[in-house]
Amino acid sequence: MDTFPPEQRGAMRAAWVEALKDWWEKTPQDQKDKLNDVIAALEIPTKPKGKEWADIEAWWNKLSDTEQEWVVRDFMTAFREGRRWTLEDANEIMKWNNRVTVVDQFPVFKNIPRDSLSADARRLMDYSDERGKSRIFHLRV
Repeated sequence: MDTFPPEQRGAMRAAWVEALKDWWEKTPQDQKDKLNDVIAALEIPTKPKGKEWADIEAWWNKLSDTEQEWVVRDFMTAFREGRRWTLEDANEIMKWNNRVTVVDQFPVFKNIPRDSLSADARRLMDYSDERGKSRIFHLRV
């Protein structure tokens, strides 16, 4: 975000919070709890006073521009590092929006031939598929 002019960075942060608020209004409580866990783990000195959207929004609005940038940066880093919420079952998405239909869901490596791969690659693929670590969701809106 640092490569954009200050007014554009502010607009991007505002859009990020608006998207998060929209998500919050539609998502089940267990997913909200996971977001609160990510917020609690952020490397920033102040935290929201509670775990409801009003608490998160009030906290966000009290942060300086620099602190808001830290939160967005830390949140994205947490997401990339895997400290994020996940879906075990694509049917959970239908609770967020009734226009979404799950067509199919399956492990990422399903039906990928493993014969020509190394033993390590095969083990990784088998482990991922068996544990449901990476899945493909085919959705229709």
